[in-house]
Amino acid sequence: MGAGVAHADTSNGPDPYTLGFQTPDAASWGGWTRGEGDAIHVEWDIFADASYGGATDRSAAPDLAAYNASDAHIDWSFGVFPSGTGNLYSFGADQSYDISFSNTSLSGPVRAVMQVEAWGFEVDLGSVLLNGVAPAFADLVFTQRIMSTIGEATLFQQLIYWDLAAAPTDYLLSFTAPVHTSLAQVAIDVGSIAPVPEPETYAMMLAGLGLVGAVARRRKKAA
Repeated sequence: MGAGVAHADTSNGPDPYTLGFQTPDAASWGGWTRGEGDAIHVEWDIFADASYGGATDRSAAPDLAAYNASDAHIDWSFGVFPSGTGNLYSFGADQSYDISFSNTSLSGPVRAVMQVEAWGFEVDLGSVLLNGVAPAFADLVFTQRIMSTIGEATLFQQLIYWDLAAAPTDYLLSFTAPVHTSLAQVAIDVGSIAPVPEPETYAMMLAGLGLVGAVARRRKKAA
C-alpha cells in the first residue's frame, strides 16, 4: 500500500497512475503492452449514461480506452447515478455493477486484471466475479485522503486478477459496493500468459517433490 500527494489529471479527479494503478508493461502482474497484439484494454474515468444504449438505461461505454474489445459497456443498478464529477454514486441503495465485452482474437491462457478506484467506501472484493469465477488475487493496494466536490474523503484503489487456462470469447465482470460509494475509475486489461497448470499437474508436482525429499533422506541416513 502506498501514499502520496494526489495530482489532478486531465480527465476526472486524481490521476490513478500516480497513485496505485499500473500499466501491464510495468506491473509485476503484467508482461504485455496495452494496444499491442491481441491484448485487451477497456477503461472508464467518466461514466456517461448516454454513451451506450439509451440516455437513461444506466449503462456507459468506456470513455478512455476500448482496445480489442467489442460491445464494451458497464451497467449499474437502480438508485446509482452519474454524479457531477462523472463518478457513479448512490445515497440510498447498495450498488451492483456488470462490465461486459467480447474478444475473439485471444487464445490460450490469459490473465484478466481489473483495477478499481472508489471514494468514500471500497468495492466489496468478496463479490467480484469474472464469468462466475472468483479471482486468484484481490486486495487493496493504495489509499489516501483527498478533497472531493463534497469535501474530504478517502480514496481506495484495489487490484483484482484471474488466471484463466483458456481465453473466453465473452467477459462478464460483476461486483458490488455499499451505499455512498463513489465509483471513480475502472481499468481492465487482459493479456496472454504462460500455460496455467491444471490441479492434477500441481498434485503431480507436489508428489514428485515429496519423492525427491524421501530419497534424499534415505541416502543421508544410509551415509
